Amino acid sequence: MRAAAGHDRRRWASAGGFPEQMRRAGGPSRNPGSGTAGLARAPRFDAFPYLLMAPGLLLVLFVTLYPMLFTIDYSVMRTQVFRQLGYVGLANFQRLFADPRFRMDVVNSIVFVLSSVALTWIFGLALALFLRRQTWGNTVLRTLVLIPWVTNQVVLALMWKWLLTGETSPINYVLGLVGIPQFSPLISMSQALPTLIFVNAWRASGFSLLLMLAGLAGIPVQLEEAAEVDGATWLQKIRYVILPMLRPISLACIITLTISFFNIIVLPLDLTGGGPLNSTEVISLRLYREGFQYYHMELASAITLVLVTLDLALSWIYYKMIRLDAAGA
Repeated sequence: MRAAAGHDRRRWASAGGFPEQMRRAGGPSRNPGSGTAGLARAPRFDAFPYLLMAPGLLLVLFVTLYPMLFTIDYSVMRTQVFRQLGYVGLANFQRLFADPRFRMDVVNSIVFVLSSVALTWIFGLALALFLRRQTWGNTVLRTLVLIPWVTNQVVLALMWKWLLTGETSPINYVLGLVGIPQFSPLISMSQALPTLIFVNAWRASGFSLLLMLAGLAGIPVQLEEAAEVDGATWLQKIRYVILPMLRPISLACIITLTISFFNIIVLPLDLTGGGPLNSTEVISLRLYREGFQYYHMELASAITLVLVTLDLALSWIYYKMIRLDAAGA
């Protein structure tokens, strides 16, 4: 029996520690050469990284989720400042869209955003084409163009109000010297909104310039040289070579500016105050007034949800356009 047991042990060892039948059945095996188990140990869950991230995640949830729930709650209530008086359902939204002033705000916002984005993109592209060469003078000019974008909007609004208002305006003083009648566009219903659009586009041109310069730097020089060899004019080179190559960066610039301009408050508030006669009042400015001047929290909450919906819709459009552009490429 001892001899039979020793023979079985030798067979066990020669089979790698397990009988051949068990190894064929998928049982565990040991590699004699490595001396380690063939079974991989299941990874153990480590909660420490999540504990490190927890404070930041809780802070982000608090500053995003809580205001959204607060807004949704107050948008369906009748309120007195922060005191809720009763549930009214969608009555606040019906009241809002039935208001001619709010409809005017929507039209002003659309005109303001579309015109500002178009002018900003055109200014940025033109400046980028003019300042794309790496010279000392161009570096100084790029810095000067970028200054308005990083300057506080209150300062810019006060500066332009001083430049364009009444007899104290240095522009009107110069015009008077050459016999041209003075003008005050900020108090004209027909000129206030175009003036606000121009000032906003001037302010944001530095952002567009940076993106366009980055896009131009990524265009191979050989493409432009080939177009010149083929006899393309400067305008043809821009239309058929530069603009198609700048399409992705232009798309990102346009959508980013659109979302930013829909939510702008400081510049229209300090430059025109929404006047004259609400001709320059945009949705974001109306939101500020309803919430922080009139304390109509129910209307301010409803306007906030309208703005959030617009922002989400624009973000979805941006995502789809990026996908289509990537698929076309």
